[in-house]
Amino acid sequence: MTSAADQKTYWGLLETMRWICTRDPERVAAMWNMSEEDGIAPALFTVWPEWYLRALQGLPEANSAADADAAAPQDSHPGIDRPFMMDPTQAQDELIRKVQSGRLEMFAIRCDGRSDEPTRVPPVEVNDLMVRLVPGHPVAPVGLWSQSRRDTLVWRLPQFLRAKVILLWPAHQRKPAAVGGAILRHLEEIMTPEAPLTKLEARQRCRDEVPGFYLAAFEKAWSDLDRSRKRGRGKHGPRRR
Repeated sequence: MTSAADQKTYWGLLETMRWICTRDPERVAAMWNMSEEDGIAPALFTVWPEWYLRALQGLPEANSAADADAAAPQDSHPGIDRPFMMDPTQAQDELIRKVQSGRLEMFAIRCDGRSDEPTRVPPVEVNDLMVRLVPGHPVAPVGLWSQSRRDTLVWRLPQFLRAKVILLWPAHQRKPAAVGGAILRHLEEIMTPEAPLTKLEARQRCRDEVPGFYLAAFEKAWSDLDRSRKRGRGKHGPRRR
């Protein structure tokens, strides 16, 4: 299904998570030649950690920030200054929800030894599966484990059609100020002193209802929102700043 010539027709789970988080093709492309083992850290960190970059280069642990900057290539942090649209945990949860709803097909290799070719994971199995990232696992550092079959590894190398992923999570095109303004206006519409929302509730509403949503823009809009529109954690708790 995925020959060397057309392998980027599909993205692995880690590449897909990286795209959902950043919408940055450079960051995704930087992972293309990585093994699943090496790709776990970039997929889980908003900024690639210095210790990980040094490990990839075979360098000793840095003694100072200056040593780290001197050792790391200038292009080691692709897209580092670009807004981070979603944290990795949220990205994985949203990805799985799309698969479970049938909006996104997931392909993988079944761990029964019968074939090394990826096939579509049957929809009837999806709700029973749990994604696990297990560095050092001899078979599947990234795998799908069955919850009903006593925590058994059943699929490896999960992947998704790149075009469908981009359709579901479009590349960010709008300017940050425009997105932040749109989020602030939406917050003012959905939140009033009489009917306030918590920050978590407001963030989910904006993610679902504001085109081009990303996390940094929401945080800026939330900080600009009048405090009287915000509700605390409990009925009488302090307001969220």
